[in-house]
Amino acid sequence: MPYLTHPDDLGDLLPGQPSYRVDQLRRWLYRTPVLDVQEMTNLPTDVRATLELWPFTVEVARSADGGRTVKWLFRAPDGAALEAVLIGYKDRATVCISSQAGCALGCTFCATGQFGFERHLEAGE
Repeated sequence: MPYLTHPDDLGDLLPGQPSYRVDQLRRWLYRTPVLDVQEMTNLPTDVRATLELWPFTVEVARSADGGRTVKWLFRAPDGAALEAVLIGYKDRATVCISSQAGCALGCTFCATGQFGFERHLEAGE
């Protein structure tokens, strides 16, 4: 999905589409986010097909602690591995999002450290 695009530039992704389509896309991206473009059911099939060209793929999604912890491994177009973890608690949730592809520290308990450091992520990533 086009999160690398500034919200004001979303119209550039939908050339020839009416302006209300941009509003629909903006709502999906920033109010009711989904991982699968096909869940954006109020967008026409051809628009969803265009958005499927999103460069990041979810390579692995794992759940632990009875579903309270979910870990995602994303793959960037350049092959870099990016991780995110959602940790649910009784009264709140914490999200850990990588700001780098890999890590230079190499802690043995951390999967990100095992990748080694590749690069810093761009703001849109």
